[in-house]
Amino acid sequence: MNFRLTIIFTISIISILGLSLTVSASDSSIPDWVKNNAKWWSEGSISETDYISSLEYLIENKIIEIPSPLTEVTAAQTMYPNEENAQSFRIVISNIVEPFSVHFFEKFAFASADSADPNDPRGRVYDFRDSNPQFYLESLPSSGKINYYNFISDWMDKGASLNEFDIDVEVIDGYGIVIQTWAFTKCEITGYGTYLHDTTFIYSYSGIQDTEIRDRTNFSCTGVSLETP
Repeated sequence: MNFRLTIIFTISIISILGLSLTVSASDSSIPDWVKNNAKWWSEGSISETDYISSLEYLIENKIIEIPSPLTEVTAAQTMYPNEENAQSFRIVISNIVEPFSVHFFEKFAFASADSADPNDPRGRVYDFRDSNPQFYLESLPSSGKINYYNFISDWMDKGASLNEFDIDVEVIDGYGIVIQTWAFTKCEITGYGTYLHDTTFIYSYSGIQDTEIRDRTNFSCTGVSLETP
């Protein structure tokens, strides 16, 4: 990047971030022709080259000074360590002969029947007016979920002949502590599938920017409540 482009890029970044330039003299030290150039450039009356030349003049004559290095700008930091933030989802299936839990699922989201667009935020939260809450779970298939797959297999084979079950979706932090629990009652499995996720520019559950195999389970229940420790 040449000197001129560096100047305009640096000053533009400073303006965007809300940082201020250090003016070494009073405003009267800035020549009128420079002030006019700024106005004319914003109106498209003069070229970018002419405008940059006026900026070079201010810098070379130390009328303005650009901090070097520029003050570092960072996003606001959370007061909590990363381990105390939500990391994964664990489920507990109960109201069946042999209750069991499954560790872990990468994604849990509501699926509103009123939203046809999966990217619609209404489809990612529980609508209090919904008397038939629906949600889905996604994960990377693993041997640690064998009990879960057997449970799904039974539903595929027997379907409506099985009793409805309860399922708790627990939000877990990095220490394994439950932050909150979504307690669903009288649920049934309405869909399941294993598929190749091959859109590489979308977030990868494995953390590796490559294709990966995922599975997804859809649930429909008659009730839900949010429980906290």
